Amino acid sequence: MSLIWQFAEVPISLFAERGVAVLSGNPFNQIRVLDHAGIPQQLYRDGKRHYNPLFIAVEASDAYHSGDTSTFLKLSDWLLEHIEETDSTAFVSYSFDYPVYQQKAPWHSALTQAVVMVCLAQRAEQEQDPRLPELSAKLLNTLKPASAKLSYEIAPGALWFMEYPAPQPYYSLSGMISTLIKLIEYHELTGDDSALELFDRGLQGLWMKLPEFDYHGYSYYNLAGLKAGRMYHQRHIQRLAELHKYSGDPMVHYYHERWQKADRLPVLWQFIFNPRPKRILAFSLAWLGFWMLISLILRRLYR
Repeated sequence: MSLIWQFAEVPISLFAERGVAVLSGNPFNQIRVLDHAGIPQQLYRDGKRHYNPLFIAVEASDAYHSGDTSTFLKLSDWLLEHIEETDSTAFVSYSFDYPVYQQKAPWHSALTQAVVMVCLAQRAEQEQDPRLPELSAKLLNTLKPASAKLSYEIAPGALWFMEYPAPQPYYSLSGMISTLIKLIEYHELTGDDSALELFDRGLQGLWMKLPEFDYHGYSYYNLAGLKAGRMYHQRHIQRLAELHKYSGDPMVHYYHERWQKADRLPVLWQFIFNPRPKRILAFSLAWLGFWMLISLILRRLYR
């Protein structure tokens, strides 16, 4: 069972999440569903469905890279329909509250702005519409300090991009690294040097805070003390690898290697050095079910 858990823990967890949602109508956290038009929604633990612009933009960009033009256009059309503009900025808002991080609708996320920004820049490559570069540049402006309160100046020249904005950042690691990667992708698409400047300042901020996310070779989800589950720990490892490809930063490489090494240790060893009660409970239930299944099979064969 530990061998199965070593290599398939995340897929098993995602399968269990969907199974619980099918049986009870409410997932543990959230799962993806579709509306009648094929637009992705998220079904949350309270049983309510909401359009999450981050996931819609991610799927749009995935469709762009895979060559699925019809899906890319449909999802980017949805984003364009829901953009709100000012003279110098543009936002895609969340229309629902998110109490875990004290977000009241309408609220905005630096990560979502960055992903939508790249999505519109990708569409601008396909269409000669002057509105698209203008909108993507306005989305970029929201990541600048004091523009929309989505970035926090840790020190002179060092920024933290807030996935969940607050007067003092929650310091969500996955959202921060992903925003940095999107800034580089945007620069590659548009050549806009202001994106590269924001990337450099964000990398400096990450460099200042990254050691605080380490827990015996495992990672915190945020600096409020929430440990990353294995899915997010592996996501941190993957994002750090992508970021190192762009930046070549030695500290980014160091924590990528350190966290990957810890993730490859036997899971029973991980339970000792990174004890997370829900993870241990899930493993125990899976082991019990596996033991019962084998027992029934052996008893049947014996008879």
